[in-house]
Amino acid sequence: MKTHHHSSPSGNGESKKPSIEFTRSGDSVLCLLGGRWSLNDDSREGAERKWNAYLKSNPTLDEVRFQFEEGIIWDSTLVVFMAKIMGTLDTKTKRIVLDDLPEGLCRLLSLSGVNPGFPKKAYANRKIKFPDLNLLFLANKFVSFWGDWVLAMFRLLTGKSKMRWQDFADAARSCGAAALPIVTLISFLTGLTMAFVGSVQLEKFNAKIYVADLVSLAMVREMGALMVAIVMAGRTGAAFAAEIGNMKLNEEIDSLRTFGISPIDFLVMPRTLALFLMTPLLTLYADVVGMLGGLTVGTQVMDFSVLHYFEQTQVALSSMWEVFSGLLKSLFFGLIIGLVGCYKGLNAGSNSASLGKAVTSAVVLSVTLIVVCDALFEILFSHLDLR
Repeated sequence: MKTHHHSSPSGNGESKKPSIEFTRSGDSVLCLLGGRWSLNDDSREGAERKWNAYLKSNPTLDEVRFQFEEGIIWDSTLVVFMAKIMGTLDTKTKRIVLDDLPEGLCRLLSLSGVNPGFPKKAYANRKIKFPDLNLLFLANKFVSFWGDWVLAMFRLLTGKSKMRWQDFADAARSCGAAALPIVTLISFLTGLTMAFVGSVQLEKFNAKIYVADLVSLAMVREMGALMVAIVMAGRTGAAFAAEIGNMKLNEEIDSLRTFGISPIDFLVMPRTLALFLMTPLLTLYADVVGMLGGLTVGTQVMDFSVLHYFEQTQVALSSMWEVFSGLLKSLFFGLIIGLVGCYKGLNAGSNSASLGKAVTSAVVLSVTLIVVCDALFEILFSHLDLR
């Protein structure tokens, strides 16, 4: 076991037992660690008892600062001791300052699962009400993830990616053909409902034939792409987050990195690319099925002929831009769902509870971004006089 000397120790430093001394100043306490911390010495338990007794008798501390005594010798025993005593501190109310400890020890504490306040700054744990640094940190992580995805796409286009096309085919089948039943049901009922609601209002103006215009324009402009996106967010986006999150839980992603394989190339790229390409196809299919739902109401309830209904639909969709605008939005919706699902999976925690939160968060965030993106598209189209 490798031991570390904080500085050139004196000859009697080898025989000193592990020690911890306390110097209190107001609501702050300085913990001075000294002696020899070794696996072969069981006397460290006395230092642990001394820490527990001091913490119990001084519950109102706001800041705990750690420092090394001259000549201290330590190995992993001190890391275990530090991790244990820091676990007894409430980091929400007590600030831990490690400015005077070696950087190597801070890194070992970070790897052990505790939060030692690294990087080591006295203000690292200072409470900041607004803006929340956690939000800035999450935004930075997502931007970094997006940048990694763009680089992975560039590698794919230049033939240097490690993406397996079989994985892409499997993902395309999962988020494409396998999603047809639920997309069919939702789209048909959406067209059916819009036709019923529209017919009630249009009948007051003796304009029931415009139900065909209402259903067709609503489906190709908004409802087709939006309903498909929401279904895919709840079905496929959640599945991506669960699959990748479970792989992280089982340390499979760490294994990929160990072998020099980028998780973005191997896991994220085939899933996002498949969803990016399949969502417009599902949207086009949903548009047709939704119009068939409107046709059912038109022919069975309002006594239109099939030919008359189709002719009115053709007039409403005389401009192909109406169809193209919905497909354009669906491309971005698919990309949003894929990226959010994979991002949440890669950043899931190390237990099953955090995995469930990651899946839920993936669905909620995807739906939110989809609605925001849809609103921005409509504002843009209106500003450019494309509506």
